Amino acid sequence: MRALLRLLPVLLILPAISFLPSNEPVYSLSRTNSYENRYATQKGVTFFVKLRSFEQEYPLNSPERVQLDGRIEHDYFSILSHNCRMETQRLDWGDQHSTPNCDMLRQFDPGLVS
Repeated sequence: MRALLRLLPVLLILPAISFLPSNEPVYSLSRTNSYENRYATQKGVTFFVKLRSFEQEYPLNSPERVQLDGRIEHDYFSILSHNCRMETQRLDWGDQHSTPNCDMLRQFDPGLVS
């Protein structure tokens, strides 16, 4: 009986931990096994979510969705900008002949890349 009483706090705490919110992001810019539901922002940036209830939690044009779309677009543009800088550097060195990330960046804002 005493052993059971000693285990009782552990048995109560472990299931409670599973209900705590996780630190996993809501979205991913690439499709994986857990992030497989595809969506796009207003500017056409594709992203993937794992929640089947995504549309209920982030309805289109809601403040939450607008904020999330902004974060997604910021992350996407940051990655494109970084990759474009790398492509431009490789182009200057003669190691690369095309700049697909710079081309994608130009599609969203022609003034971003010279």
